[in-house]
Amino acid sequence: MPTSAASIAATAHQRQWRALGLLCGLGLGLAPIAPEVCAALRALVGADAAALFWLDAQGRPEGFFHEDSPAEVQDLFLNEFERLFAGPDEINVHTLARIDGPRIGRLMAPGAQYFRSNSYNLLVRASGHRHTLDLRVEAGGRTRAIAMLFRASGAGFTADDAALLERSAGWLARAFERPIGRDCNQAGGHGGPLGHVVLDAAGQRPLYADETATQLLRQSNLAGLGLRAAAALALPPDLPQRLGVAHAGAAARSAVPGGWLAASRLALHALAGGPAQHLLTLQLQRPLGVEVVRRVLALPLSPLQGDIALLAGLGHARADCHRLAGVSEAALKKHLRVVFAATGAADWEDLAQRLRL
Repeated sequence: MPTSAASIAATAHQRQWRALGLLCGLGLGLAPIAPEVCAALRALVGADAAALFWLDAQGRPEGFFHEDSPAEVQDLFLNEFERLFAGPDEINVHTLARIDGPRIGRLMAPGAQYFRSNSYNLLVRASGHRHTLDLRVEAGGRTRAIAMLFRASGAGFTADDAALLERSAGWLARAFERPIGRDCNQAGGHGGPLGHVVLDAAGQRPLYADETATQLLRQSNLAGLGLRAAAALALPPDLPQRLGVAHAGAAARSAVPGGWLAASRLALHALAGGPAQHLLTLQLQRPLGVEVVRRVLALPLSPLQGDIALLAGLGHARADCHRLAGVSEAALKKHLRVVFAATGAADWEDLAQRLRL
């Protein structure tokens, strides 16, 4: 009997909810999983594009991921937020972060003032969008992020759309809880290519950035680093401070779309008669946990069997399955036979290794 279109759509939605739950359950925050989360939310609700904004303790944006906003718009948001978008007549991620209003749908039917605002005209409309559906993500007693869906034209979002997006709020909040695996925060594989920025040690100002460093900084979407649209890269003079490496020997990493931007700083030997300089090394580190989730989702396993496989890939011991997956020893043996057959693994340790490679 042929599979109906409705059945195929329902199965696809189940897979999106499953992916959203596993990714958020890693406890990495939303920045490292932002591309996957945006794709899932867009597919589940039905939108043209999605965006995520993660916020500091004051509700100000620290960074964001937007699926299709032009480079110029992204730069404007990152570099001119306080000057153009933080006024009393603006309705944007900062005002949506306040907990004195509805958690969902404040931009579904905004007043005329919104359509005269910089936030709408310079950000939303300039990105080719007309309708917006917003969700406030709360965890740990404060707003941690704002999720937005956009439609370019036609009918706006409905109450059913809002209910679907609100259903995701619990999963999105889980992203800020304690990681479920000891290896979630590790970088997967060997990391991305290294980029380098030469600093004037006396003034700590950037003098030169290679092509890899330029791309890493442009893609980081960190507040104050709107660099995407620049024909020639003009690095901010306080770049080391923004990246958390104000002194030689310092190392830090910042949450960015797709992982972490790792930065380290090294003092170079001064050439004869020349000024001392420092070298800033940059690398995008992708979370191991996200790679494991992708591999688990690709396997022909039931949700429970996938949960068991995920525990192996995230560094848990086999015995942890009884507590974390809620299975008895007899059930675990049964499920592991299926997991081992699907992956070709010989035992628990082999399964963990295969999922992490």
